[in-house]
Amino acid sequence: MLETLLSSFVSLMTPATLLWLLFGTAGGLILGAIPGLAGGLLTIAVLPLTYTMETPVAMALLIAIFIGSCTGSMISSVLLGIPGTPNSIPTVWDGYEFTKQGDPVRPLSVATVCNFVGTVPSIIVAMFACFVVARWAIKLGPWEYFSLCFLAIAMVIALAKENLRKGIISAGLAFLFTMIGSDPVSGIDRFAPVIYMRSGLSVVCMMMGVFATYTMMMEFVKDTKRNTATNVKVSRFRWPGKDLKDNLGTMIRSFFMGLFIGFLPGLGGDASAMLAYEANKKLAKDGDKWGHGAIGGVIAAETANNACCGGVIIPMIALGIPGNGAMVYLIAALAVHGISAGPRLISNQPEVVYAIYAAALIAAVIGLIIEVVCMPVFPRLMQIPYHFFYPIIIGVCFIGAYLSYGNCFGLVVMLAACLVGLGMRYFDIPAGPFMMSYILSGMLEENFRRAMTYSQEGIVTFFTRPLSCALLILSVLIILWNVFGDKLLKKKTLQGGSEQ
Repeated sequence: MLETLLSSFVSLMTPATLLWLLFGTAGGLILGAIPGLAGGLLTIAVLPLTYTMETPVAMALLIAIFIGSCTGSMISSVLLGIPGTPNSIPTVWDGYEFTKQGDPVRPLSVATVCNFVGTVPSIIVAMFACFVVARWAIKLGPWEYFSLCFLAIAMVIALAKENLRKGIISAGLAFLFTMIGSDPVSGIDRFAPVIYMRSGLSVVCMMMGVFATYTMMMEFVKDTKRNTATNVKVSRFRWPGKDLKDNLGTMIRSFFMGLFIGFLPGLGGDASAMLAYEANKKLAKDGDKWGHGAIGGVIAAETANNACCGGVIIPMIALGIPGNGAMVYLIAALAVHGISAGPRLISNQPEVVYAIYAAALIAAVIGLIIEVVCMPVFPRLMQIPYHFFYPIIIGVCFIGAYLSYGNCFGLVVMLAACLVGLGMRYFDIPAGPFMMSYILSGMLEENFRRAMTYSQEGIVTFFTRPLSCALLILSVLIILWNVFGDKLLKKKTLQGGSEQ
């Protein structure tokens, strides 16, 4: 393992690859700091560039964008009070309070260190955990894989807690679109009147249409040209030794919470940051100050958010199930290069897997250096007229759509997907379940069909195999809790109040 990792480090240390890593980390950091854009847009935009790259270099570039985006989202949270991505929502509650008090350097310095401390150990843990999980996953049958995919989709749907029905509709739309193309078992064409549709709708085109092109159109309609940045003066980075020492317990707890929650498919950094913040607020001695300018709140949110980076990599590599939305893009990039994510990826393509680990560690170091050195220019970053990005990103998306099919049919698919995204926005249907379900539904159907073929007992086998049964029961409980959980808690609270 160590020898392969060192070999990956050496292979990534070429000038060209280091430039790609610098571009990915810096680009992800900048877009992650701009509310409404995020690094996912850059990831989708550069996917076409990875077609001609070697697979390890392509994955290194994409993981660098992901790391940079997670790191940069705290900048606008502290300086503007607007989170760059949902991952940094809790950072706003305390970090922006320091800015209003005239001391933005303190939360920025703390967040910079916590980003690095959260990312690097989590990647190291992921290196060992992926190997163990993959060895276990190889022994699983199609029944367990179907149940795992079903659980992942159930967890993503459950995030649409405000309207569970629309979350199910979003996943259903993804299932509908993945039915287009050849049957995964019999090879019979389904809903494919055009020859180009026999291989299915390109994941890259669907993502570029539903997310990238759609987001650009919405931002253009809003006519938002730049952030209303304040006249905040940011001095140089200050080592936050005392703050870290006083909140060491908070940092450790947040790290393990972020790592574990990141491992659960579909949850990601926003859930880990939120849960770590709330849990540590209850344990903190100054919990009543959290939300009003407590540095412990920034430490909890940013450590958990970045510890999630290693957590989400584990199911992506070991199981082929994306841990969050960003991992969907990496799975799509692997598919473009003819590689399937899953338990055999480590044994069949070790150079790709360890390139991901090595690139993530290098990107964390690059991100740390950029944030420490460039901290005084953060306010200027908030004043970038980012509407200039729109034509560039849309242009790259059109090129990528064309290359994915080798003809103009890719443009048709992307524009049709863009209309789907606009329709989902009009009816307030969440996009998260669609993206995750679109990736998982193929695996879900294939394993269901295989399971039904392998066993004469049919669907009963899903419930006679212990792990499969447990995962399916857990999936149902998650959905039921999101339907009735709030009502039960409210009823319990009312009963407790009446007894008093």
